[in-house]
Amino acid sequence: MSGRAPEEIWESSLDEGERRLSRRWSGLAATGFAGGIDVFFSVLVLAVVSGGLHEALPEQTAHVLASFTFGAGFVFITLGRAELFTENFLVPVGAVWAGRAPLSRLVLMWVVTMIFNFAGLLLFAALFSVTGVVKAPTLEAAGTMADTLAQRSVLAALLSAIGAGTIMTLFTWVVAAADTGGARVAASLVIGFVLAAPSLNHAIVGFGELSFGLFAGTTEADVGDLFRVVALAIAGNLIGGVGLVFATRLAQVRAEPDSRSGRREG
Repeated sequence: MSGRAPEEIWESSLDEGERRLSRRWSGLAATGFAGGIDVFFSVLVLAVVSGGLHEALPEQTAHVLASFTFGAGFVFITLGRAELFTENFLVPVGAVWAGRAPLSRLVLMWVVTMIFNFAGLLLFAALFSVTGVVKAPTLEAAGTMADTLAQRSVLAALLSAIGAGTIMTLFTWVVAAADTGGARVAASLVIGFVLAAPSLNHAIVGFGELSFGLFAGTTEADVGDLFRVVALAIAGNLIGGVGLVFATRLAQVRAEPDSRSGRREG
């Protein structure tokens, strides 16, 4: 992807984090809403392909093969510069750690982005669940995806969410390291497969899958399951993203010879 040193990647990410945190709430809302829509199309494509393949293949085989298509929405996000709540566990956190922005700005970014991610997902889940917009196998597959998330125990859902937060924040680091658009597209497709194949509990993706299944009426889950799964996803994603990946990358950068990165600047 890139031959740049970790310290160089970190320094450029601090500049990007400072830029993100300096935006008005309306900018955060717009990019968050766009990010929610982009993720929905990943969910939709996964349901379309999985539902179609399930006509000829076992359900699990169909799901794994369909997972190769899930990264489409992450390509849209990466190249179109939309944003997910879970993308902001490394770059803006680093800017706050370095003293370039206050913690309150980070919390505002997280809250506004998450709310508008959810809004974009809800709107398009409602639109595409209307009878006749997509075929019945797609709606059935959406219900199966929602059931997979809702049927996990609390512990399993939390551990799955830690995994999702870890891989999503690693993706942020890889994208920051990439020098070309092609490398960022490749990373987006890989991250999509890694999230979708094991049905990891990602706060934004999971909200989209559960919402689609609920609107379609093809899931056994209910609204209570939606709140429970997403709450556990948020907690686990934060543990994986901030608690594991951010801390690891910070330690990596500070261990570089003559490194001044990762120290608080304020």
